[in-house]
Amino acid sequence: MAAVPPADSGFGTGQGDIFMRQSSFGRITALVLAAIPLILRAQPLAEGHDKFLGNIIGDPWGIPANFDAYWNQVTPENHGKWATVEGVRDRMDWAGLDVIYAYAKDRGLPFRWHAFVWGQQYPSWITKLTPDEQRAEVEEWIALFGARYPDTDFVDVVNEPFSAPPPFKEALGGNGATGWDWVVWCFEKARRYMPNAQLHINEYGILNGWKSVDAYARLARLLKGRGLIDGIGEQGHFLESTGASAIGSKLRILAAEGLPVYITEYDVKLADNDAQRETYRQQFPVFWENPAVRGVTLWGYVQGSMWRTEAFLVRRDGSERPALEWLREYLADLPGSGVGGNRPVLSGFQLFQNHPNPFNPATHISFTLGAPGIVRLDVFDMTGRTVATLLHGAMTEGPHAADWSGTADSGEIAASGLYGFRLIVSAAGRTGCATRKMMIVR
Repeated sequence: MAAVPPADSGFGTGQGDIFMRQSSFGRITALVLAAIPLILRAQPLAEGHDKFLGNIIGDPWGIPANFDAYWNQVTPENHGKWATVEGVRDRMDWAGLDVIYAYAKDRGLPFRWHAFVWGQQYPSWITKLTPDEQRAEVEEWIALFGARYPDTDFVDVVNEPFSAPPPFKEALGGNGATGWDWVVWCFEKARRYMPNAQLHINEYGILNGWKSVDAYARLARLLKGRGLIDGIGEQGHFLESTGASAIGSKLRILAAEGLPVYITEYDVKLADNDAQRETYRQQFPVFWENPAVRGVTLWGYVQGSMWRTEAFLVRRDGSERPALEWLREYLADLPGSGVGGNRPVLSGFQLFQNHPNPFNPATHISFTLGAPGIVRLDVFDMTGRTVATLLHGAMTEGPHAADWSGTADSGEIAASGLYGFRLIVSAAGRTGCATRKMMIVR
């Protein structure tokens, strides 16, 4: 960050300096007013709602600077899938997944793991092993992930059990007495090695009728009866020609199982802007307004960086397609949405506006905790880059505060402009995040 204040910052003692200080403040005030739309848009679209709207991160070393200005949940796209991590037996490469996991946890965003067992993606070497060796390798894979990423929020334990069972499913129990013994085995191991994560199953083609919603509900019921499943995931691919009423009726069948439902991979692949917007307008409220649906994850949003190329929402030049503009308006207009950036998700957890604001040279930030927890308080710039970490560690229940002198962790003096501060709290097995905006006037 630039360390030198503007030339007309006006910290002299003469009348000319006073005039310059007043003039500078007037220009800065105008900038604040002009920046109000930017401030509002810097909040995730689902800020203030009781469910998340997330997205994938495909390139760990090229995460868009605006990612958490749109989305408040993270799923790694391909990095971390078994063949990527262990392409060579017993040679693990966690680098990409480490970056994505840290990004989510540093920002208090729920992290969804996708996926342990999937018949479309697995290391080729496993097919050459004996059944006993295959079973041992799958268990080791689950155990290693659980040990490395213990704070994972959601796990797709088995992805596409109907569409793509793995070639080594017999080693895991095959169909067996339940018809799904191999799936049960996978969930048992996931529960053992990831006791704090919510375990989900995931499939596509359920909402558009390609596969039986009743059969999928029965599988969820089987796992629920054994205490092994915490949510039902349904991919949102290939719904462009499916009517909202058909989607809604199948969602109600899944919701009747008494488990939370997650739309895990939603996209609308339509080149025509109006058609894409209209499809979002018809379908998205069916997801969002169903009380059983606890979150929606889109499968990409940037042009040129998506599996389904014409489903993008943000063009290469940063401009938004009409579907995204509609999505923002829809979420903002719903009751209780709010844009204050201070949505407590833990009881008694609240972040207050700093004072003074605007400020120079220092400001005071206060917050309260409803229970003891691990706290991190960061200052970030408008690209999302962390400028300073003010607090990080265990704290007691009650009021707390920190001061910021406008100095970055690097030792540089932060320049005039807009900044944000973010409080992340982990307590009682839950994570909450709140953000607010502030301004330095040099």
